[in-house]
Formats: sequence, C-alpha cells, structure tokens
Amino acid sequence: MEQFRKFLRDKAFALVLTACLLAAAAAGVWAVRTVRNELKKNLDTVRSPSSTAPGIDEGINTSPGVAGEEEAEWQQQNAPAANSVANVPKADSSSGGAASSSGAQSGSGSVREPSALQTESLPASSSDAPASTQPVSGRVLNSYSGDELVYSKTLGDWRTHNGVDYAADRGAEVTAPAAGKVVEIGTDDKWGPVVAIEDASGRVWRVCGTTDARVKKGDTVSAGQAIGKVGSVSCECAEESHIHLEVMEGEKYLDPIKAMK
Repeated sequence: MEQFRKFLRDKAFALVLTACLLAAAAAGVWAVRTVRNELKKNLDTVRSPSSTAPGIDEGINTSPGVAGEEEAEWQQQNAPAANSVANVPKADSSSGGAASSSGAQSGSGSVREPSALQTESLPASSSDAPASTQPVSGRVLNSYSGDELVYSKTLGDWRTHNGVDYAADRGAEVTAPAAGKVVEIGTDDKWGPVVAIEDASGRVWRVCGTTDARVKKGDTVSAGQAIGKVGSVSCECAEESHIHLEVMEGEKYLDPIKAMK
C-alpha cells in the first residue's frame, strides 16, 4: 500500500513538472512570435516609401533627379582640383628673384612666389629698412641737393646741401629719427649741437641743432623717442628756425627723405 501511494505521488509530481514545462514553452513561443511580429511591423514601416523616420531622413530629398544633379555638381567641383597642380606654370628661373616678385602681366602665365608676397606685405620687418620718422613735425625748408649746388644765405656762397631742414620753433621737442644707438653728443663748430644715432644697418642719423640732450652716448633709443630740444644750426642761422637732419652711410651722404621710406 505504501508503495502504491509513493507511485501516485511520483506520478502527480511528474504531471505537475510536465505542465510547468509546457506552460514555460508556450510562454516562450508567444514571446518569440510577439517580438517577430513587432520587428516585421517596424521593418515594413521603414521600407514603406511614404514613411519618414523622424530625426534621420527628415529634410532629405530622395528624388533621383536631385541626387543626380548633386552628384554631377560634386564631380564638377572636384574635376579642376585634380589638375590644379599640373596647370600652375613654373617660375622662370632665368629671370632671377626680381622677376618672381615684380608681378606678371595678364595672360603671361607667370606667378608670384609666396616669399615675395610676404616680403611686400611686411616691409617694416626688414633689417635694411628700420623704422624712422621726422625729428620734428614741421615742413621741409630746404631739401637734400645731392651734387647740385644751392645758395647759402648764411655763408653767402653756393654749395651742396647734404641734409634736409625741417622748420621748428626754438625749444620744441626733437625726437629720434630712427631706432638705434646714440654714438655722438656734442657741439660741432659748423652745425652746432648734434645728436647722432647709428641704426641697425650701420647708417648714422645726425640731428643737427639739437640742444638740451635727454640721452647720452651709448643709450639705445627708439624712433620717435624724445632726445632734446630745438636749438640753432650755426652754419644755417640766417634761415628760419629749424633742425638739420643728415644720414650717412660710411662716408657717403644719403637723402634723409628717401632713407625714411
């Protein structure tokens, strides 16, 4: 009798276990079918020509004609770029560096070198052309004459004028015409009180008629820095009050106005 009861219990347990397994399997099949149907529905929605996925395809024109035009446009833009290097004419090396920076006539096929363009755009950076300015703001009284003789009102004879005279009131401020080192401060028997400055290229700027010097020999000055006041130029004292500016390169006099350009 006990064995029979045990047999019934085992059968009941087996039936319950089988029912649980069948229920679980059925639930799994239902879940799989539900997911499959949902995926199929979403796939059909994406494939539908009238549907538009928000945030992705919105605003994109899928018309074949427009796409063809855009593709053609990109091809037209890229085509010349492929030949851009081949079509650039080479610089004529036989004409030297000057030809490359002088600019080409229309249709000549020559081009400017980048280094030449950069040099033209930054003239102030050249060590051969230091920053410079008039020592006073007055007008030009007498210009540089070079080899031409001009009449001297003070000395009463004809001679060359190796500098530029700038009108200025006595006692007005005089500034350094160029950046450099002060190499001379003193009184010249001919030109009166003088302050001389040597610039980075070795040229000496002599500001004659500068009294009450505010700098001393050996000082480094910048263009436009105050160096003294307007005094008198001895050999030109018959002229209107002024400052006489000379520029010397070695033993040669230069035109100060051209040297400042």
